[in-house]
Formats: sequence, C-alpha cells, structure tokens
Amino acid sequence: MPLPRFERLDEPRKTTILAAAAEEFGERGFEQASYNRIIERAGISKGAMYYYFADKDDLYRTVLDTALAQWLAHVGFPFEADDAASFWSACEAMYARSLRFMLADPKNAALCLSIAKARERLEGHPVLTLLNERMIEWTGALVAQGQALGAVRTDVPADLLVHAGLALMDAGDRWLAARWGELDEGAVESTAKTMVDLFRRVGRPEERR
Repeated sequence: MPLPRFERLDEPRKTTILAAAAEEFGERGFEQASYNRIIERAGISKGAMYYYFADKDDLYRTVLDTALAQWLAHVGFPFEADDAASFWSACEAMYARSLRFMLADPKNAALCLSIAKARERLEGHPVLTLLNERMIEWTGALVAQGQALGAVRTDVPADLLVHAGLALMDAGDRWLAARWGELDEGAVESTAKTMVDLFRRVGRPEERR
C-alpha cells in the first residue's frame, strides 16, 4: 500500500507518478523495471519517492491495483442482460469496452499486456497471485450470471468453466500482445466478436450449439 503522504497528494500528481511507473513496468516487467528510471520519468527526487512508497514492490502493487480498478470501472459487468442472447451480446460489448479502454490509454495498455507476459512466464510475484484471485472471483460471477440466464452450461462444474474461461482469456491476451500494434478502432468489434465466440463455444449449453 502507498504511504500516507502519497494519499494526500492531489490527483494530477498521483496520476503523473503512477503513469510513469506504469510505463516502466509495462515495458520491462517487474524484475527488469528500474526504480530510478521510474523516478526520472515522474520528474521527482528519489527522496520524495520514498515518502510515497516503501520500495519498488509497493509501487508495483499500487499501480496494478489502480489499473485493475480503472479497467473494471470502464469494462463493467453485463448485469443488464436478461436472457441468453443478450448475455452473450453484453459480453461482446464488455470485451469491446476493454479494448477501447486500452487503445485510449497506451500506458494502461502496456501494463495490461505486461501482466499477460508475466503470466505466460509464470512469474510468481504475490500481487499477480492476488490479481489472479480477483479475476477468478470476477469470472465466477460472470459464469453464475450466464447460468442463471440459461446462456452458460450447467452440466460441468462451475469452477471448471471459470478456469477454462481464464485459460481462454490468457490465450487471447497473449495473442493480442503479439499483435497490439496492428489493432485500431476499426478492428475492435470484430476482435471482440472473435474472442467472445470462443467463450460461447466452450460455455454454451449443448442444446444451443
């Protein structure tokens, strides 16, 4: 957690510091990121940075927590769905919002893609473990919503569907990371449709296939 002096900073200053850290972590990952480079990018002194964060680990946790909170605020959750068809349409819209969120903010895009690479390398940083737990919870709620609407199958354990969904998300993130420079607004809808169709094929009840 950040130190109290960071919490008392004005929002523009907080954003500047976290954006500088997001750039460095996004480009290099946690292990290769340099605390000194982050301080230079933020335009503050080393002494000031240690008033705000105990160390690089503390800063990394804060950046990821902030990025996840912003992502969730933009992406939301398809509770507006009221039947099977609208559930999958809402999922496509949700995925499209995620892509647009990343396209609109290169710093968050770099950070999100670095998380995908860290997961691919099986980096065991505790904050990534916590992030995975939160994604399991979020995906579990999504599966439960889909099952309640008859959009998601109930003939296999829900936790198996959750882990299958997360595996598809990981695969999609890695695929996107390798092609991110080619993605633009014109490809958002088709990309969202392609990705959600994978989830639909795995999760849809047998009679709807």
